[in-house]
Order: sequence, then C-alpha cells, then structure tokens
Amino acid sequence: MQAFLAQRTWKQAELADKLGLKVPALRKRLVELSASGMPLAREEDHPHVYWSVPQTWFPGGVLVPAEDVEPLLRLLGRLPRGKDRDRLLHLAIRSLQGKGNGTSAAEQAGIVPPAAPADEKLLSTLEDAVKRRRALHFRYYSAHRGALTQRFASVHRVLVGPPARFLATCHQAGDLKWFRLDNVQSAAIDQHEPFRPADEAKVERLVRGTLDGYYDSDAPSERHSFVVREPEARWVAKNLLDGMTHEATKGGVRVTIETTALVRLARYVVGLGAAAHAETESLRRAVTELASGALGSNVRAPERAEHAPS
Repeated sequence: MQAFLAQRTWKQAELADKLGLKVPALRKRLVELSASGMPLAREEDHPHVYWSVPQTWFPGGVLVPAEDVEPLLRLLGRLPRGKDRDRLLHLAIRSLQGKGNGTSAAEQAGIVPPAAPADEKLLSTLEDAVKRRRALHFRYYSAHRGALTQRFASVHRVLVGPPARFLATCHQAGDLKWFRLDNVQSAAIDQHEPFRPADEAKVERLVRGTLDGYYDSDAPSERHSFVVREPEARWVAKNLLDGMTHEATKGGVRVTIETTALVRLARYVVGLGAAAHAETESLRRAVTELASGALGSNVRAPERAEHAPS
C-alpha cells in the first residue's frame, strides 16, 4: 500500500524487486488485495504487466489535493465552533506543516467563526436519521400547546439556521412539519418505528416556501413583491432574507419572493416604514393590518401609562 501511495502505477517486475519478492508471490498478494476491495487495475503490454490504483485512492480516508487544502481551511474557519469542526481544522492545519509558518488561512484572514450550534449532538442525530432513513423519537416542547410531547418523525431536511430546524413527516399528524432544534429536549434514532418517505417535490416546495424559519402549512405558496426607494434600497439589496431576489427599478429596487409565510414577510416590509410599499394585494393587506395594529397600540400606550398605579 505504501508503494502505491508513493507511485500510482508499477511494472509488476519492478514492484517485486522493490518489495524483495518473487513475481509469483507478488502477483498472488495483489490478487488477494484486489479481491478484498483494493481498487487495483491490471494491464498487459507485452512483455510487461502493469498494476495501478486511481489517483484519488487513499486507504482509510479521502485524499485532498494540496491546492484544495487552503480553500478547505477557509471554509472550515467560517463554520460554527464545535468538536468536529475544530478536529477537522486541526487535521487540515497539520497537513500544511512545513509549508510557511503553519498558520491556517482562516487565522491569516482574521476570521472569527460564529458560536457553536445549540447542540451539536442533536444536529448529528438528525443528520444520521436523514442519511440512514430511520425514524426519529424525540421529546419536543410545543409552544402552541405549552407542553412537552413525545413524538416520532421521519426527517427529510436539516437546516442549521439560525435558527436550526428540521423538516419531517410527523407520525402523529401524518403530514410534513417544521420543528425547531431549540425546542427538542432529547432525540434518538428508533430502530422499530418505520421510516415514512415523503414526496421529494413537496419537500422542495416546503423548503422554498419557508421564510426566515416561518412556514404556514394552511396557506398556499404565493409569489409576492414590494418596492423599496433609495437610499434604503441599497441596504435592503444587501440584507435580503433567504429566498428573496431583487432587481433595479427607477429610484429603488423591487424585491420578489415565493413563500407561505405572509405574516413574516409583512413584518419585514413594515420594518422598512415609508420606504417600502407592497405591490401584491395580499401582502398589502397584511402590511396594513400589522402597521395599523402597531400604530393603535402605541398611540394608546401613553394613556395606559398615565392611569397605571404608582
């Protein structure tokens, strides 16, 4: 194996000489290795026999080309801190020892990674459930019910957020639902509960229809748009929520998105004040309702304060 790591293709006679073996003994060993799973390829070009392994072969691991280590370091440096991230970053830095001062690209760039996810173990359990297509058994705090419940679900997507959440088929309700990771008290893969597959097209629609972690299962996914004037348009163009797109218009930008989370979208537009106006009718109604409610509540606030007990 060390010989093939150093040189990917060998003449059979030269490899036998290198290892101090007779050709028949070497050939027997190579056949055994090939049968056990080593990706050996044999070619004949009389009078020679050649044995080769792929350029990407590395026993027990993955071979990363030298030119890809620096980009890998940069990406690892931007991930949230955690045991797996720190371990992989350390391995990548070690691979650069002897090249420069050994400082990682992330350290050289002064990158400060975000804080670690709320619970790396829970995230790993969810990802394993998706990969292995196994049902998840978990204790979940329902904000709607105000209580902890025991649930089974088949997980289809995991979004690390923030906020971290996962899309799964709830075995109790029988349909697709979003769950927040910070509401999960404990979780484990269940070996007995059957996994329930979901229609991939429906899963993708749900993922696209989610806005900033919000999804309304009772509402259709609709396309909305609103216009933002300058100079606020420059800030909006750089601070769009996931799924939003923008295009330049006269004196500003037009933002469009397809989502079910109409209320969350309306809150975003309301936060822009007089700088934004909704173009689609349903969004305009939602914005008006939210703005009117906020205005009415804040106008009455001083009156309540005057009559509050001292």
